[in-house]
Amino acid sequence: MAHKLMLRLLLCSALPSAFAGRLEYRFGQQRDMLPIATRLLREKMNPLFLSADRFLVCRESESGALVGFGQIRQLAKSNAADPARFDAPPGSGEAGQPADDDAWDDFDRAYAASAPESGLDALLPWSARYRELAQRAAVQRERRRSRVSQAETEAAPLWELASVYVGEQWRGRGVGSELVRRLCARHVQRGGARRDLYLITLEPTCGWYEGLGFSRVERQDLPPQMGLEVAAGEAVSWVLGNRLVCMRGTGGAGEKVR
Repeated sequence: MAHKLMLRLLLCSALPSAFAGRLEYRFGQQRDMLPIATRLLREKMNPLFLSADRFLVCRESESGALVGFGQIRQLAKSNAADPARFDAPPGSGEAGQPADDDAWDDFDRAYAASAPESGLDALLPWSARYRELAQRAAVQRERRRSRVSQAETEAAPLWELASVYVGEQWRGRGVGSELVRRLCARHVQRGGARRDLYLITLEPTCGWYEGLGFSRVERQDLPPQMGLEVAAGEAVSWVLGNRLVCMRGTGGAGEKVR
């Protein structure tokens, strides 16, 4: 059994070089999007929100026929901000309204504590007391916005390896592995890290991805963005009769583009 596995690994590693003269790998172009969307539909994969600059495409050198493709797309900012501290959905950018509400709550408390019993004069916009409290609220609002903006800036982005496809006649020849390696290498060269890269796949393909430097992630350990992706894909996995699995990059394969 071990000898068979070793032979299979050796054959797979040799296949890309054996077909190197027949295949070319390049970044996606706008003209690739229609055939890519068509193939994704046929494979019951998501054909929406495609952007050429995220794709790597493999074509036959002579005929130009599409052999395979894949993409790495950004999911969203991770939830590094603490909702209990900032009172706004992390990464949402909606810091303004909570900041305003908080600042004007302070205005109300300050007014109730210090306004004269009649109180009506301090409610007039031209009164000195109104201007003082309004200025205090504005300062607090800007401080809060600054804290939320800093938290959003420091939040690490999350990425998904998606839409990996190889034409049926080319499967088993190392094309898919080469696409994934090159996509991961490009991601790293652009400043990303393998640990911020996730993917969703079906149970039977987990071993293949493990060989390319990915490991399983349990549902309770998923970032919220991936939890939504998994939930959306479970209906399709039920139809296909396989369990949906989320995986995360662990380093290793694909650090350099050849």
